[in-house]
Amino acid sequence: MAIIGVVVYLAGEWVPAWLWMSMTFLVATLGVAGLGWWVLRGDARNRAAEETLESEAAEHH
Repeated sequence: MAIIGVVVYLAGEWVPAWLWMSMTFLVATLGVAGLGWWVLRGDARNRAAEETLESEAAEHH
Protein backbone atom coordinates (compact mmCIF):
# COMPACT_ATOMS: atom_id res chain seq x y z
CA MET A 1 0.00 0.00 0.00
CA ALA A 2 2.92 2.33 0.64
CA ILE A 3 4.10 2.01 -2.96
CA ILE A 4 0.74 3.31 -4.20
CA GLY A 5 1.13 6.38 -2.00
CA VAL A 6 4.61 7.01 -3.42
CA VAL A 7 3.38 6.60 -7.01
CA VAL A 8 0.46 8.97 -6.41
CA TYR A 9 2.84 11.51 -4.85
CA LEU A 10 5.27 11.29 -7.77
CA ALA A 11 2.45 11.49 -10.32
CA GLY A 12 1.21 14.59 -8.51
CA GLU A 13 4.66 16.17 -8.86
CA TRP A 14 4.59 15.76 -12.65
CA VAL A 15 1.61 18.08 -13.16
CA PRO A 16 3.21 21.25 -11.72
CA ALA A 17 6.53 20.36 -13.35
CA TRP A 18 4.83 19.94 -16.72
CA LEU A 19 2.99 23.25 -16.32
CA TRP A 20 6.17 25.15 -15.39
CA MET A 21 8.14 23.62 -18.27
CA SER A 22 5.32 24.41 -20.70
CA MET A 23 5.31 28.01 -19.52
CA THR A 24 9.11 28.15 -19.81
CA PHE A 25 9.04 26.90 -23.39
CA LEU A 26 6.22 29.31 -24.25
CA VAL A 27 8.22 32.27 -22.94
CA ALA A 28 11.33 31.06 -24.78
CA THR A 29 9.38 30.64 -28.03
CA LEU A 30 7.90 34.12 -27.72
CA GLY A 31 11.35 35.52 -27.01
CA VAL A 32 12.89 33.87 -30.06
CA ALA A 33 9.99 34.98 -32.27
CA GLY A 34 10.23 38.53 -30.92
CA LEU A 35 13.97 38.65 -31.45
CA GLY A 36 13.58 37.34 -35.01
CA TRP A 37 10.91 39.94 -35.75
CA TRP A 38 13.13 42.70 -34.32
CA VAL A 39 16.12 41.61 -36.43
CA LEU A 40 14.07 41.33 -39.62
CA ARG A 41 12.43 44.70 -38.96
CA GLY A 42 15.85 46.30 -38.52
CA ASP A 43 17.09 44.63 -41.69
CA ALA A 44 14.12 45.99 -43.64
CA ARG A 45 14.72 49.48 -42.25
CA ASN A 46 18.42 49.30 -43.16
CA ARG A 47 17.65 48.13 -46.69
CA ALA A 48 15.08 50.91 -47.17
CA ALA A 49 17.55 53.53 -45.92
CA GLU A 50 20.27 52.13 -48.18
CA GLU A 51 17.98 52.31 -51.22
CA THR A 52 17.06 55.90 -50.35
CA LEU A 53 20.73 56.88 -50.15
CA GLU A 54 21.50 55.14 -53.44
CA SER A 55 18.60 56.86 -55.23
CA GLU A 56 19.68 60.26 -53.86
CA ALA A 57 23.25 59.62 -55.00
CA ALA A 58 22.01 58.66 -58.48
CA GLU A 59 19.97 61.88 -58.75
CA HIS A 60 23.02 64.05 -58.01
CA HIS A 61 25.11 62.47 -60.79
